[in-house]
Amino acid sequence: MTSAIPDVSFPLFGGGSTAVVTDRLRLRLLSLSGTTIDHRWGSSDFAAPYWRIYLNLDDGAEARQGGRAIPFQAGHLYVIPAWLSWAGRCHGRVRHLNASIDLPTLPRERVVAGCDRVLHLGGPGSQLVDGWLALGAELAAREQADAAQVARGYALAYAALAAAFAAIGARADALLGEPAEDPLIAVTAFIEHHLSTPLPLAGLARVARCSPAELVRRFRTHRGTSPARWVRQRRVAAAADLLRCTALGLDEIAERCGFSDRSRLNRCFTALVGTGPAAWRRRERGG
Repeated sequence: MTSAIPDVSFPLFGGGSTAVVTDRLRLRLLSLSGTTIDHRWGSSDFAAPYWRIYLNLDDGAEARQGGRAIPFQAGHLYVIPAWLSWAGRCHGRVRHLNASIDLPTLPRERVVAGCDRVLHLGGPGSQLVDGWLALGAELAAREQADAAQVARGYALAYAALAAAFAAIGARADALLGEPAEDPLIAVTAFIEHHLSTPLPLAGLARVARCSPAELVRRFRTHRGTSPARWVRQRRVAAAADLLRCTALGLDEIAERCGFSDRSRLNRCFTALVGTGPAAWRRRERGG
């Protein structure tokens, strides 16, 4: 197979950036990189609070989910939903293109219920695969993407997610099926920009201009969870991004993400992701 991505890493950009297409479905493209993975890639059944897109140029890597092996075929595109517990395996050296995507407005509970497997989106010759390969080849030759390439990265990410939602069929309706006039848009946006500060229910109710009891009811109706759990999930997602992209210590990550201390970070992270933050970071740094 012709090489489109050499043995280098090439970050798209760091620190995260958000594109908004609708008020209800925001997408943050956390990273886009190409590297070569080997037997050190993945090992345990850990989850991630963001979505992954994988495209390999060689056979040899696979996902294991529920005791079943899912080969990542060379030249094929795969999406691994957020919060899915899976294990990676790799035999030999595999050239590996991957993207990490955060969808901060989608509730974990609905993602877990609706996206319960690794999703195969197509193989060589499809426009989506060709688009990812072309962008990867361009970025391999430069240290920083230009504005047009960043825009293409977002477009390809939305296209991949659209294909993923089509693949899960009717369950996508439950995942995305909130009313056009979502009463929680202002509150969830406020939470996203104030994760490092205390977010008591009474304060969130003031943002929503309703009573605390009414806010809880709205969250359960429109998000399928409680305000407190929503905040906890978004703080874990923010911590995961810092663990993967920075060398910050756990104390500073806990402070930046609104956890009272590293012990609280460890408990919440382990409950949602399946392992502690330090072990999770070691796995992520391995590929």
